[in-house]
Amino acid sequence: MNNFHFSLKTEIFAGRGSVRRQYRAWLLGHRALIVTGRQSAKLSGALEDVCAVLEANHIPYVIYDGISENPDVTQVYGGVAVALANQSDFVIAIGGGSPMDAAKSIAWATASMVAQEDFFDRKPTPRDAVLPIVAIPTTCGTGSEVTPYSIITHHRLMTKVNISSPRFFPSVALLDARYLESMPKHVLCDTALDALSHAIEGAYSPRANRLSLAISEEALEILIPELIRLAHGAFVNLSQLQYASLLAGIVIAQAGTGLVHAMGYPLTCHKGIPHGRANGILLAGYMDYMSESCEQLTERLFNAANLQGPDELQALIDLLLETLHCSREAPTEEELLRFSHDPLRLEMVQRYRTMPSTENVMDIYRTGF
Repeated sequence: MNNFHFSLKTEIFAGRGSVRRQYRAWLLGHRALIVTGRQSAKLSGALEDVCAVLEANHIPYVIYDGISENPDVTQVYGGVAVALANQSDFVIAIGGGSPMDAAKSIAWATASMVAQEDFFDRKPTPRDAVLPIVAIPTTCGTGSEVTPYSIITHHRLMTKVNISSPRFFPSVALLDARYLESMPKHVLCDTALDALSHAIEGAYSPRANRLSLAISEEALEILIPELIRLAHGAFVNLSQLQYASLLAGIVIAQAGTGLVHAMGYPLTCHKGIPHGRANGILLAGYMDYMSESCEQLTERLFNAANLQGPDELQALIDLLLETLHCSREAPTEEELLRFSHDPLRLEMVQRYRTMPSTENVMDIYRTGF
């Protein structure tokens, strides 16, 4: 067996009613800060379950629902102010990737007294304090419940920045597929495409290993049939999608993401295309490009997905976006040229086995649009 390292610091509880049934595992302090967006935590029923447990156990809590899609530093420090004012000693994140990612930064900035003006310059260290984090996903894409990453929008640079630390792993993740039932179909599509990108990018990473690659393959085996059903308006197994998202999150916790995420950030920041959708649009072109240097691995991934190749994957993505009326405004050639330079400067791309050229990046963009 090849040498490899695999670490997952999160205790995972999955199943119907897990929030209420497993309450002893996630009551990690005496005063809770609940971090959410405006709607999903309430609509899904997750917030009601969490509050019921906290109240039954006489644990004071405060709700900070100031997190929007693509959270920024202002939103993070709004949460920090609430946590400090209420002397919160653990954080409960409910929602998609945005609340969970923001909660990690809030937990760090609160416990380590990180000044707002230093946020992007001061990297977390192993000695930094971080409040314990409980993660309860209400979407099926980000996998943030099992990763050490906090992705925060940097408005001045017009990109997203990954603030990460092993201490950002949530202590507990609670998965209940009932919380996905209130998701609009277009959000279900976008988040599932995000999970698909995690499984694929993580497999190509130089940090991938035998175990993480096996998990990537299982995620693909589950995701593609569900995406096909979603594209044809058929019944979708939300529990399966949630499990696949978890698997893909575990993959990137070990291996990280790469070119697709780096290329997707300009599409989100400049064109307003949701994160997962932006990634999904790029996947077929990316796998076609990677097949030149990683032919056997690419074939292995397509076999796991039961797809013939990039063309069939692109056709599935196109059908999904058409069926669910998901827009994708095509960038101009001038925009593509501008978008093609910044991803190549990111460490997440430069560590990969094959360094693309600007023209390679533009070809991947063109394939998706």
